[in-house]
Amino acid sequence: MSQRAEQLVLDYLSEVGLALHGRLSPRERTEYLAGLRKRIDARRSALGDPGPEGVRDILRVFGSPQDCVRQACGGRALDLEDDDLIPPMPAHAVRVPPPWRGGPNNGLMRLLDGPGGGNARPHRAQRHGGLRGLSLTLRTHTSEAVALGLMLLAVPWGLGLTFLWVLSAALVVLSRVWGTADKWIGVGLPLAACAVAMLLWNGEAKFIDVYIARSLPATGVIGIGLGSLVCVFHLYPKALRSAQEHI
Repeated sequence: MSQRAEQLVLDYLSEVGLALHGRLSPRERTEYLAGLRKRIDARRSALGDPGPEGVRDILRVFGSPQDCVRQACGGRALDLEDDDLIPPMPAHAVRVPPPWRGGPNNGLMRLLDGPGGGNARPHRAQRHGGLRGLSLTLRTHTSEAVALGLMLLAVPWGLGLTFLWVLSAALVVLSRVWGTADKWIGVGLPLAACAVAMLLWNGEAKFIDVYIARSLPATGVIGIGLGSLVCVFHLYPKALRSAQEHI
């Protein structure tokens, strides 16, 4: 059996399958292609398995892919109201990709953009407070709740956990709950408070790198903690409100 001849048959069947897509159900399309392959193989066997030129002559007998469509459908036109003829949409076609995969925020360059404003569900949210609100936020918006928790751990600078603010800032940037202004506040406010606190350091240093190395652990971490605390009070109500709208 010539490999080139076999490839011609496979290419022909592929073109016919594409032409039948949307006009026959998947089961009908498979049955038709299987029957067409048997008829082509029968003619090849009758001619002693001809080479590529002989296979081309056989395929010309069956006609173009459009001729096969007319033969398979028997004159039936495409009916968009017939659910059996419309191929089902694959599950991955409706899955929303994350921002870093080119999702609604168009990649890493627009991670600070907020979520789409036209997709909120127009219903009255049920109000929750106290521990129920915390539980609802943690269950509905887990990453945002973790970001807020890391910010709170950065507040008591004496525990040496200020570095956790970096992780919280990353979660804030990647959030699809908080808007653009909220993200700028969540990231920029602790940094600005840190810079101001470092400027208020009353120590002495001749070089800028020495000044940063000494003022950051002395007063800068205090600024990050205070800024993080303010961010928690600003971001939590909005995360809670969004969580309430999802129930």
